[in-house]
Amino acid sequence: MFLREEKLARRIAELEPYRYRESRSIGPWAFLQQGQAERTVELGDGWWGRDAYATLKATVAVDAAWQGRTLVGRFDFGRSGGSNTSGFESLLLVDGAAYQAVDSYHSEVWLPEDAAGRALVLEFRLWSGLEGGGRPRVQHYQFRRAELAWLDPVADDLYFTARAVSETATALGPNQATAVKLWTLLDRGLRPIDWRTPGSSDFYQSLAAARETLESGLIAMGKPETGVMITAVGHSHIDVAWLWRLAHTREKATRSFTTALRLMETHPDYVFFQSQPQLYAYVKADYPELYARIRQRVAEGRWEADGAAWLEPEVNLSSGESLVRQIMHGTQFFGREFGQDGASVLWLPDAFGFSAALPQILRQAGIDAFVTLKMSWNQYNPMPHDTFRWRGIDGSEVLAHFLTTPPASQWNWDDRWLASCNDEITAGAILGTWRRYKDKAVNQELLVAFGYGDGGGGPNREMVEMIRRFDRMPGLPRVRMGRVDAYVDRL
Repeated sequence: MFLREEKLARRIAELEPYRYRESRSIGPWAFLQQGQAERTVELGDGWWGRDAYATLKATVAVDAAWQGRTLVGRFDFGRSGGSNTSGFESLLLVDGAAYQAVDSYHSEVWLPEDAAGRALVLEFRLWSGLEGGGRPRVQHYQFRRAELAWLDPVADDLYFTARAVSETATALGPNQATAVKLWTLLDRGLRPIDWRTPGSSDFYQSLAAARETLESGLIAMGKPETGVMITAVGHSHIDVAWLWRLAHTREKATRSFTTALRLMETHPDYVFFQSQPQLYAYVKADYPELYARIRQRVAEGRWEADGAAWLEPEVNLSSGESLVRQIMHGTQFFGREFGQDGASVLWLPDAFGFSAALPQILRQAGIDAFVTLKMSWNQYNPMPHDTFRWRGIDGSEVLAHFLTTPPASQWNWDDRWLASCNDEITAGAILGTWRRYKDKAVNQELLVAFGYGDGGGGPNREMVEMIRRFDRMPGLPRVRMGRVDAYVDRL
């Protein structure tokens, strides 16, 4: 016998695959790995390597009857390792043009709107990845899924809304009255689903009834204002030099940037922030047509290129002159390439410690804000504030703000350290951002940077969909997409 929460979790998981209608497998594929002869592969076949490159290519005819629907590809080429610092990565080209990253975190691809009724050439440029540190080893994978389908909007909406309700109730905890009401609403909302003939027309009609029940219940509950606001920005933190070579960094930037552009095409409210001119320079040299699209999005205000430094540097060992040059070359690049007047913030989420000379250097560069999170990686003598004026050696001051979003798996209220800018968006992470914040009395608006970094491809559609729904959930702060520079101005 299931407890109610476990039963509802099972129901949501069972609903997930029914979002995709009339799925059709793709294959066989032409597979060519470096140093090997070309071979034909199908689902179930394996591939392997360490720092190995391969191409996977097929031409697929898209059904003309799918005209007017949201067409998606679904791909699963395996996973190894326990984080986004290991495991395979790939760049999908559609008809020869760079289109989107496909990896362990990005298995869904929205196809071009005009794809129905024509043939598409799908080519994956695969990289086996490295082991993410430690002893070198070969990575082994399997081609588990490659299919086309169309997305059912009712089932998709019901799935994400039900997940948002479940996650919010879990995050609030069993003693919160709002959580009890949400569990009751979710139980009643999923009850109309007719599971006797899953996949039938009657089944999908029952999903519409379930969505209506859930929606009307949420409207009736409303969202009492807490006065707390979360500004969420898509982000893909990329260490330019860490567990891989610079050639890999160039490829990681390309994969992450194509994915960001795809989300902007499919979700008009999506905003993406990316620092480090070095990454832009790589993409400009390797994929000039992709770089032109980035510049267009920057001009529109939906892609935010900021952060001041040429790359996110080590700040303790570097000399003063080196730091000055980092900021000078970084801000000049943003001005030359994107027409920006300087930078609004020094963005250093992942540096371990900071020179006391930074406030003076920043003020002389016309920058008066600084954002990081790594000071939270300190279990025993934490900083007493998250938002404050940082005074440097010469008396210069800048506004400093620490991101407080816990990793998705560690949002527990009793675990108040270890923040992240490189993770999922969950109700627990949203709630934990506010709960962990130390300066609630002076500020009630916080910043969340979300997305898988270091080759994880940045945010995915799931994150964007969940943000929209978390904004509606009673008991959670308001959550809206926004820009870092606008947030810093308000702060």
